[in-house]
Amino acid sequence: MNLDQIRIGYVPYSLNLSAPADRRRFPYFAQRNNVVYEIADINTDYDIIILPALSNLSIWFSYKRKHPNTRFIFEMVDSLILTSDLFRTLFKGPGRYLLGKESRFYFDYRKPIKKWIGIADAVLCSSEEIKKNIINKNKNVFVSFDFMQGEIKKSKIDFSTGEKIKLVWEGQSVVLHHLLQFKGLFKRLNSFCELHIITDELIPKFGKLKKVNTEKMLAKLPIETFFHKWEIYKNYEDLIKFDCGIIPLDKNNSFGWHKPANKLISFWFCGLPTLTSDTPAYKRMMNRAETDWYCNTEDEWFEKIMAVKNMSSSERKLISEKNRAFVQQHFSDEALDKVWFDVLEKTVAL
Repeated sequence: MNLDQIRIGYVPYSLNLSAPADRRRFPYFAQRNNVVYEIADINTDYDIIILPALSNLSIWFSYKRKHPNTRFIFEMVDSLILTSDLFRTLFKGPGRYLLGKESRFYFDYRKPIKKWIGIADAVLCSSEEIKKNIINKNKNVFVSFDFMQGEIKKSKIDFSTGEKIKLVWEGQSVVLHHLLQFKGLFKRLNSFCELHIITDELIPKFGKLKKVNTEKMLAKLPIETFFHKWEIYKNYEDLIKFDCGIIPLDKNNSFGWHKPANKLISFWFCGLPTLTSDTPAYKRMMNRAETDWYCNTEDEWFEKIMAVKNMSSSERKLISEKNRAFVQQHFSDEALDKVWFDVLEKTVAL
């Protein structure tokens, strides 16, 4: 496949390509492999367009009608078609229209996403669960993960702990609400743990129409909690200062429960021992790595965090090295390159 002869348009998540998905997905792959592309312009002809699910989808429907020979790779890296939150479902469609993110009014924002899944020449998703959910709508579905190796410059080398074990959570503030479902656990942990949160200073509400101070929300957690401002690239250097990563998710939130395993992969690249909820993606990833650090009940969370505290530093180091070796083998830049080459090759061949 000679990509030099293919004109590729990419619809970015952010105009300056600073969004996580821009840094960790196609633009990163293209830069690594000297693949020429341009920011997609609706007035330009392309052979292939890579279209993320959070784009202004309606304008690209119009483009597709005018350019029937252009092939589309539709990228849905989150569980956007799965949500049990009725308010989110009903608000996000009108909200995206009012905020100018979508040119056409959709009462249910999932409608154009589902339509693109059906008409795209290939679909990228980030979990086997989502693939199974959409394979009946499109036969060319590929599972791809974020490129994390290039962002993580250092890994954890000190596995000693203090009087209290330092738990750490990292992520976008918009999903912090999952932690509120674990108040009972945090109350039990408070005597021998402290919680460190790496995230944004503000929490967007109602489609960013309102913002709430993050530290005010964290004050609701019944555990000694420390806020650390999220900074691009620096957050991974902060992660390795702590003892154990945690990724607890609310089972009743279908969107969150079916998130891909990208965060766990990033924690493992850092060499950070990590406990997660037993979501389908995290459970599968840990089973592949032959490790049992996923939790179902509050008691399981408590017992496993207690086990981490009682381990020797050498035991924690062995866990770190084992999981880091696993992601270096299966989720290296070179391994993920192969998925993108496969997607492009099969899309060109259609």
